[in-house]
Amino acid sequence: MHTHHSHSGDYISHAHDSLNDMVNRYIAMGFHTVCLTEHMPRLDDKFLYPEELEKQYTENHLQDDFSRYLTHAKKLQLQHKDVLNIIVGLEIEGINKAHIEYAASLMQDPIIEVTVGSIHHVHEIPIDFSTDLWLKAKLVSTNGLTRSLYKSYFDLQGQVLDLKPTIVGHFDLIRLCQPVDDFDETTKQPTLEVNIAKDWPEVWEVVEQNVQKVVLYGGLFELNSSAIRKGWDTPYPKQDITQLIIKNGGKFCFSDDAHACSQVGLNYEKVFAYIEKLNIKEIYYLESNDGVVAPVAVSVEELKASSFWNQYV
Repeated sequence: MHTHHSHSGDYISHAHDSLNDMVNRYIAMGFHTVCLTEHMPRLDDKFLYPEELEKQYTENHLQDDFSRYLTHAKKLQLQHKDVLNIIVGLEIEGINKAHIEYAASLMQDPIIEVTVGSIHHVHEIPIDFSTDLWLKAKLVSTNGLTRSLYKSYFDLQGQVLDLKPTIVGHFDLIRLCQPVDDFDETTKQPTLEVNIAKDWPEVWEVVEQNVQKVVLYGGLFELNSSAIRKGWDTPYPKQDITQLIIKNGGKFCFSDDAHACSQVGLNYEKVFAYIEKLNIKEIYYLESNDGVVAPVAVSVEELKASSFWNQYV
């Protein structure tokens, strides 16, 4: 089994458990491939999170942590090479132009073998931290509309995808902190009932462009199980976007986006049920051979026969 997106408490303040313990847990659960993808450093103290401020962090601490992470990850890669395919990389923080340009420079470092292209901010405001901050980002969007917030999110995602990240991180994260009672003034219906393709065509157009962009350069779309532990009944992305990816010939991979040992492989059986429901025939994982990382296809039927699933019974 595989994950293409993971974190540890050693280098991320909102995560738990050491990187060593995380890797050992992946080995114990029978994983074959693990991408280590700690967040790239943010470039200004104004982007620090509360748990970082509590530690009296500055942007310099983020830089130091990231440097230590890369050294540690490479050591673990060598140490466990006979039992686990560890691929070292980072998660892109597509906050603004400066961060996207910084990500591009980090991607030139040969130590970085894999990148997860993600958006956690819109208008430089976190959109996956709390409902209050999500609403703040909505308020400063054009006319204070949810559809404007969505469009800004996917527009920014498109800029990150121009970097050609290996993996597209939690494609529709913008939906996570949206209030259940959010109302779309433009269509006079609850936002949960909005059909983006029909009701917000200018938003769906950007979604389509982003999907096609990734398909063209050969990136992978993660089916990220962390959405399920956060209350969804599906992984990221939801079914509308997943079906669009299928229609465009996109390639999917597994990710648990684990931030603790207890989250390693969590809800993978539900992700697999989602895969079968949508009749996805192949799943991809990354393989590293002599420093060259490339996607490898495995049939869903072969995956289904794996003894990995016995631990979910």
